Formats: sequence, C-alpha cells, structure tokens
Amino acid sequence: MSQRLIIHQFGPIADIDIEVKDILVFIGSQASGKSTVSKAIFFFKSLKDDLYRYYLDCYNQNKFDNSISNFAKLAKQKFIKIYGSVQQSPDMRLEYDYRNGIKIYIYHSQDNPQDNRFVNIEFSEKFTNKFKKIMNKFEDLYDELHPNPYVFPSSREISMIKSREAALFEYTGTELNWLFRDDRDIVFLPAGRSLITTLSQQRYNIDMGDESLSNGEIESDGLTKLDYLMQNFIARIDQAKPIFEQGLDKLIEQHISDSDSNSIQTINLAQNLINLILRGSYSSFKGIERIDFADGKSTLINFASSGQQEVVWILLLIVLLILNNRKVFLVVEEPEAHLFPVAQKQIIDLIALLANQNDNQILLTTHSPYILSSFNNLLYAHKIGMDKVEEVTAVVDPHLWIRSSRLDAYILEDGTARTIVDREMGLIQSAEIDRASNIIVDTFNQLFDLED
Repeated sequence: MSQRLIIHQFGPIADIDIEVKDILVFIGSQASGKSTVSKAIFFFKSLKDDLYRYYLDCYNQNKFDNSISNFAKLAKQKFIKIYGSVQQSPDMRLEYDYRNGIKIYIYHSQDNPQDNRFVNIEFSEKFTNKFKKIMNKFEDLYDELHPNPYVFPSSREISMIKSREAALFEYTGTELNWLFRDDRDIVFLPAGRSLITTLSQQRYNIDMGDESLSNGEIESDGLTKLDYLMQNFIARIDQAKPIFEQGLDKLIEQHISDSDSNSIQTINLAQNLINLILRGSYSSFKGIERIDFADGKSTLINFASSGQQEVVWILLLIVLLILNNRKVFLVVEEPEAHLFPVAQKQIIDLIALLANQNDNQILLTTHSPYILSSFNNLLYAHKIGMDKVEEVTAVVDPHLWIRSSRLDAYILEDGTARTIVDREMGLIQSAEIDRASNIIVDTFNQLFDLED
C-alpha cells in the first residue's frame, strides 16, 4: 500500500489525489502545478529529518514538551520557506497519508486572515502518540543520566552516557522510519541549476536568503534571496565538492576495487552513461570546478555549455548515491533542461539505474515527451524481457528495466492530475506522448491542404 497526497485549492491545483509510487513522473505546461506537487511530497517526507533534529535539540537543551505544537511551528516555518505566501489560497488543504492512520494535514488559518504566512498543521492521533512516546524516552534518559547537573561525571561515566545516548538515537531513527513509513534519505534537485554553476567562481557573493523574508523577496540592495530548496541544493554541492578533488573517474575507480560483481556492473554502467551525457570528466580542486575532455583540453564549469551546467550536479549526486549504495527519495525538476533528446534518454537510463539499485524512490517533473518515451522503453523492456531475457538484454541492460507496478505518470492540467498510464498495457499512453507532435503535424497538414 503506497502513501497518498491530497491537495485542494492550493496554487494552480484545484483538486488532486495521488498515490505516491516508487517512480512518479509529472508532465504539464508551465504553471500547471508540477512544482507545487513535487514540493509538497518532498515537504511531507522530509519532516522525518526535521523531527529527528528536533528531538536532539530538546535533549541537548534539556527542554522537553509532550505537546507537538512546538514542532508544528517549525514545520509551518519550513512550509512558508518552501512556498512563500499562501494568501492567494484561502481554501487550501493538503493531506498526506503515510499509511495506517498516520497523517498530517495543512490548511490556511482563518484565525488571522491578514497574516499571509499563517497556516495550521495538524497531526493524526497515531502520529501524535508516537511523537509523545519518543519524547518521553528522551526525557527519561536525560533525567537518568544527568541526575545532578553540578556533579562532573568520571571518564567511565561519560563513556556509559555516550553509549546510552547512541542507543537512544539509533532507536529514534528506527521509530521515525516506522512513523513515516520510509527509511530513505531525501534529496531535492531544483530547476535552475545552471545558475549555480554559471556563478561557480563567484558563488559566495550570492545572497543565501533571510528567514524573515518570503521566497524570492527582494531586499533594498536589489539582491534576490535564494529560495529554501536552492539553498539546500547549494549546501549539498558544497559538501560533495571535496570528494571530487581527484576527479570523477578516479573516485569511481577507488569504489570499484571494493565492490562485488553486481555493484561493479551498476557502477560501470553509471560511469558510461555519465561520460556520454557530460562529454567529459568533472573535477573540483580548491573550489575550482572544471570539466576535462578526452583531447586533453578542459573548461571551467562556468564556461561549459548550458546543458553541461544544468546536468552536471544531477549526474554527480546520482553517482555518489550509487557508489555509496544509499537508499534515497530523489526529486529532480526538469532533468531534460538544455539537453539534446539522446542525452535526455541517457539521463533517464541513469535515473532508472538508481531507482533499481535499492528500490529507490524517484519523482520527476518534465516538459519533455522524450522523457516519457524513454521511460516507456524501460517499461516495455521489463514486460517482454520476462519471456525473452537474452534477446531483450541485448537491447536494454536489465539493470534499467522498470516494473510497471512501480511507476505512474500524470499530466497536470486544469488544476487536476490525470494518470496517463495504460494499466492493461503497463505503458505510458502513446497518444499523450505524441500530443505536441500531433498538434504540429496537424498544423502542417492544414497548411499543406491550403497549398493543394
């Protein structure tokens, strides 16, 4: 049983009810609500990490509160950071069902309609009960391990305290995985990635934002604040850059030496796909990012092509996840940006490889019919590959095959979400993929008829 997202009267969304499958693809015109949906799913799933940090803060500060209201305030602040003002959505309601009666609700507060930042967040009874149970364990352990704050513990006692705390932290992680019905890390790769690589050498002059401002608000100095998700994306890049000081190829070579045969196949396939898409090898030394080419030439990342700038950190973060065998929920907005259709096909192959490694969960937003067609090939390969393994393997690597039960694709239009998967065939409907080209061909045929 999958999780579910319900959105009512929020932004461009009128009403949707979506089952959150392992692979979700949203296509639609600009301003149709793709980002609204992807950010909502990210928000609800990422609250697991926020709640973990909340427990640790309570423990470290010796401030315990069984009421969930303080955590709800933090969640509200995060929601506003992601979406900005909700003033234009007075009837909004979002609901996320984690399964088995564990739910979170968000709606516009009517208590203070003039405060456009004000939303209410409520938690189901099962969620609240689990929250209290974990909080009580933190408080009980603190009281047990710190009975007298004026007595300094011995070395042996400090070691015992750290051991007991580590056990509690591990227990908390397990309990939160159960509560949110998910043990994956959460990674969001927003659109507009080329901005970061274009300004790579000057990036620290970018204003990283102010929590008191809404997304995109402009200060008197004229600088636009980076939104919450872009800030997180930049922070993730900064953490990853030092890993690539010896270059991507060297990093992959080191991991292959410690991997089993199946992992080596996955890594080699990932490396081949990255080389085809990037047309070079990435490295970062002392903060200077470059792409090296086979002919011995290289270019700074901010002088690379727009396609390379858009895609480079999608590729690098995916390869890190694959190399470290991480379980992940990955959101990628517009992976096709500035890419030639063949490269769009190749990046879907890479994403499918990641999806299949640990039954990882993937969410994509796109404008491209090539993305849908690429997924269709992988769905079709799995469908006929069950009976013709060797023949299909010669065409599509089995590491890329996708079971139809894992994927759903939606078109967002007129405020609703309509699935475009033919359940009987287990494929994305070809008519939806070809809609744009049909319009173009129809126009051409009308002009052709006029010439006759």
